[in-house]
Amino acid sequence: MKVILEEQGLRDGLQTLPKTLSTKKKLEYIDRLVAAGLQRIQVASFVHPRLVPQMADAEAICQGLNKKEGIIYSGLVLNLKGVERALEVNLDHLACSISASNTHSQKNARKTLAEAKSAFREMVELCNKNNIRVRGGIQCAFGCRYEGKIAPSHVLDMVKFHLDQNIDELALADSTGMGNPQDVRELMSKVVEIAGDKPVILHLHNTENKGFANLFAALDAGVRYFDTAFGGLGGCPFIKSASGNIATEDTTHMLHQMGYHTGINIGKIVDISLEMHDYLGHQLPGQMYQLWNNSEIEII
Repeated sequence: MKVILEEQGLRDGLQTLPKTLSTKKKLEYIDRLVAAGLQRIQVASFVHPRLVPQMADAEAICQGLNKKEGIIYSGLVLNLKGVERALEVNLDHLACSISASNTHSQKNARKTLAEAKSAFREMVELCNKNNIRVRGGIQCAFGCRYEGKIAPSHVLDMVKFHLDQNIDELALADSTGMGNPQDVRELMSKVVEIAGDKPVILHLHNTENKGFANLFAALDAGVRYFDTAFGGLGGCPFIKSASGNIATEDTTHMLHQMGYHTGINIGKIVDISLEMHDYLGHQLPGQMYQLWNNSEIEII
């Protein structure tokens, strides 16, 4: 059984950090992530550099990519301007994402939900005209720190809206980490059924320490694509109490223990997390990189 992980450490993982990683180091990490077996890497987001300064070098990153065949290098876009910027640097896979929460949408994209849906149509249309593969994304699918629980019926309506726009794959994000295993299993079972043959991706945050339980529930619901970030880095600048993604090395270790195949070399991911630990000068949320040199721990 195979599970595909998309590495989000260089986008979601970096966007809230107080220190900005150099373009050269980011490009080095991308090559090392590919060497570690990652088949999908989100390399940047095309957002306003004043709001997210860590992503100010998005164009330089894309122009400096040492692209390998069979690897998906993607970018996140929140508006039409972002798509236009990505087109200029020949990125051929974009995540066009909007929020299920009206309040979060206004804080994150400066648009009401209705405005964001209209902009989403325009983004997808422009991508389709330029043969760009589109990953449609729904943020805050399991809860919003500003609005509370998001009704599953509302999320399913947004799922259908996304699918109607001719996207290539669909991602739901527990952006706030408020989801729980029961809700995740129930909702994702329905999403997988509605999506049919389109890949369904789940983006999990471990804010309330439920990220891996939610991953297990999603596996049970038929999800086989997940977003992760090395060291468990990550968080949205526009969500209160946002914290990191489930860690790539922790997720890989658990999946391997359960008999799933990922093609990922944990040790090569750990090396990056250890470097980031030293660079930031504090412990990262991930666990496996801290246990790596413990001879009593069996690494699969």
